[in-house]
Amino acid sequence: MKPVAIILALGLIAAGAESARASSPDAWAELFKRASAACAKASELKKVRTGKPVDFSDKVLVIVDGIWPQPHMKNAPARFACLYDKRTRTAETAELPH
Repeated sequence: MKPVAIILALGLIAAGAESARASSPDAWAELFKRASAACAKASELKKVRTGKPVDFSDKVLVIVDGIWPQPHMKNAPARFACLYDKRTRTAETAELPH
């Protein structure tokens, strides 16, 4: 076998092992925990509650509920949709209408 073929074969084996590890129940739980925490922080709400994360191919959707922190909002409730990017580990939020 040529050296290039050996390197490619080893890379494919390593990638397959990584995929298997990433899809374990513990790995999913860690991903969802990380996504929920990032989304709660990105919302900047008080008394934050996050819903059950929904997995997509490259992002995780999390619904975030809480209370506006600004005094003039007088503790009004708020709800956000949050997309957590698995690759960059960043969260982006958008307010949902009531």
